[in-house]
Amino acid sequence: MSPHPVTYRNVVLEDHHRTVLAGFYQYGTVSWKTLFDWLSLLFHTTDAWIIVGSDCPAPEQQFPTGTIVRPGKYVVLAADWSPLHVKLVSTHARAQLSTLCRERTNRLDLQSRARHRNCHSSGAELSWCRLQAAHIFSASQTRPGLTNRRSGSAKPSSLRNMLFLREDLHDAWADYEFGIDPDDEYRIVAFVSGHEAIAGQYVEMRTMAAPGTRPFDALLRDHFVQGVLKHVKGRGERHWDFASGAMDLSDARTWGSAEAKGRLEREFGNRLFEAGGGAKQIRRMDGDVAVEMCG
Repeated sequence: MSPHPVTYRNVVLEDHHRTVLAGFYQYGTVSWKTLFDWLSLLFHTTDAWIIVGSDCPAPEQQFPTGTIVRPGKYVVLAADWSPLHVKLVSTHARAQLSTLCRERTNRLDLQSRARHRNCHSSGAELSWCRLQAAHIFSASQTRPGLTNRRSGSAKPSSLRNMLFLREDLHDAWADYEFGIDPDDEYRIVAFVSGHEAIAGQYVEMRTMAAPGTRPFDALLRDHFVQGVLKHVKGRGERHWDFASGAMDLSDARTWGSAEAKGRLEREFGNRLFEAGGGAKQIRRMDGDVAVEMCG
């Protein structure tokens, strides 16, 4: 197993020295206003900045309007068109577990089916055997501040933390390749190539059976931000693929970093939990991964 290369982008933003600051794949749905909003999350600078087209004969300044961003290369400059050093935020996307092992949630699965019966394209026939319950916020982590008397529980196993997705979309969702924007009528935004079938579509969230079972907007918004951090910021973060099952742990270039060790620990924990039995614990010993099984 080795990290996947950066997914192809057709919109790239660089600084004056051609350092890549951001990028994404444009399906014809992302406007300049949306892109400016994303960049405000990613740029760590107090200086005013502008965006100018770099691959056109007459560079033109872009503004945060509803105009759709055209594929191409752009340069981020100071407000007076002089070179500007832009520092990116140090925040990384929150690590998600792979979707190889699933939480056993038969009761919630049936509830999810009831919730989604009216949430599909008109005239479409739902085939439940092709769908999987996907967490919005990883079941391995907690999300404080989302529980109140009106909205109910925000625990990972809550029905309001789940969506039904096809297996291929479940994997892409877990890797933040696309998100649902609750602030734009629940529009699906894909950050990388390969999602032409869903990019720009709208999830009919309000047609779900009961408002009390709908996913939390705060969770969808948080997941969306993780996608911006992982796939839009800089050159994009590496993608860890644990699906092949072939992992050469002797490759220090891949597994020698703290990030790699942390991800491996989480994957071990996910699989041990799914195996059943007593409680399992993962701990570190002198920088290596050690597994304790408590029966």
